[in-house]
Amino acid sequence: MPHRRVPPDLVSHTILIDGLCKAWRLKDARRMFDRMVQSGLCPDAVAYSVLITGYCNEGRLREARSLLMEMVGSGLSAVAFALRVVIEAHVKFGKLLTCLNMVAPLRKYGVVIPSQSYSCLIGALCNEMRPNAARGLLQWMIEDGHSPRLQMYNMIVDCFCQCDNPKEALDVKVEMMSREVKPDYDTYRSLITCLCRLGRSLDGQSVMVEMIESGSRPNEAICAALVCGFCKEGDLGRAELIVKSFVLDFQIHCNESYNELMRTYCETRSTGESLALQDRMLELGFVPNSETCRSIIYGLSKGAG
Repeated sequence: MPHRRVPPDLVSHTILIDGLCKAWRLKDARRMFDRMVQSGLCPDAVAYSVLITGYCNEGRLREARSLLMEMVGSGLSAVAFALRVVIEAHVKFGKLLTCLNMVAPLRKYGVVIPSQSYSCLIGALCNEMRPNAARGLLQWMIEDGHSPRLQMYNMIVDCFCQCDNPKEALDVKVEMMSREVKPDYDTYRSLITCLCRLGRSLDGQSVMVEMIESGSRPNEAICAALVCGFCKEGDLGRAELIVKSFVLDFQIHCNESYNELMRTYCETRSTGESLALQDRMLELGFVPNSETCRSIIYGLSKGAG
C-alpha cells in the first residue's frame, strides 16, 4: 500500500496489530498501535480491544487496565467487550481485589458493567468464600439495570450457607422472590443442609415444606440432611417420621437416613427399642445392609455387656 501511496487505514492497522498479538509479539503490536495514533488515526473500540486482549492473554494486566482506562477516557461507548476481557483475565490470574478496585471507579464514570462480567466476579467471590462482597456486587448489578439470574442468587445463597450464615442466605432467598426469581431445588438444598448442620433441623423442615409447596420435589439428599440433623439433636421421633414420610409421600427409600437412624438408636437406646425400630423399617420396605448389621451387632453387644 505505501508503494501505491495509499496509507494504511484504521482497519489495516487493526488487522496487523491483531496478527502480531496472536504471534505473541506484543511489543511490536504496541509499537504499531502507537504509530497509528501518531499518524493521526483515532483507535476505535475494535483496535483497543485487540491490543487489550493481547495483553490479557499474556497476563500483562497493568497494561491492559491502562489501555482500558485510556479507551474509556477517549469517550468510546462500546467498551463492553474489552471490559469483559479485562475482568475475566483478572479473575483467571487471581487478581480479584485489583479488579474490584478498577470496577468501582468505572461505574462512577458511567460505564455499565456487562452482566456476564458481574456473573464472573460473583462466582469468583463465592469461590473465595466472600458472600457479603458477592451480594454487594449483586446490588451494583441491579443498579446498573441488569436482572440477576437464578444461578447468581443460588451461588450467593450457597456461599452464605457454606459460611454457616443461614440468616443472610434466607434474606437472599426473600430478596430473589421479591424480584420474581423463583427458588429451585439447589436453593432449598443449600438452605436445608445448612440449617440441619447447624442444629436447626426444625427450621430446615419448615424450608422443606415451603419447597414442596413451591412445586420442587425433595430427594434423598434432603431426607438425609433432615434425618442426620434430627439424629444429631437427639430427636429420633422426628427423624423416624421424616424417613416414613419420604417413603409414603415420595416413594423414596433413603438408605443413608435409614442407617443413620438405626446407628443412633443402637448407640443411645435399648436393644429392645432398636429391634422394634428395625421391625418398623422392614415394614416400610428397607433392606438391611452391612452397615445396618454392624449397628445392630453393636447394640446387641452393648446390651449384653
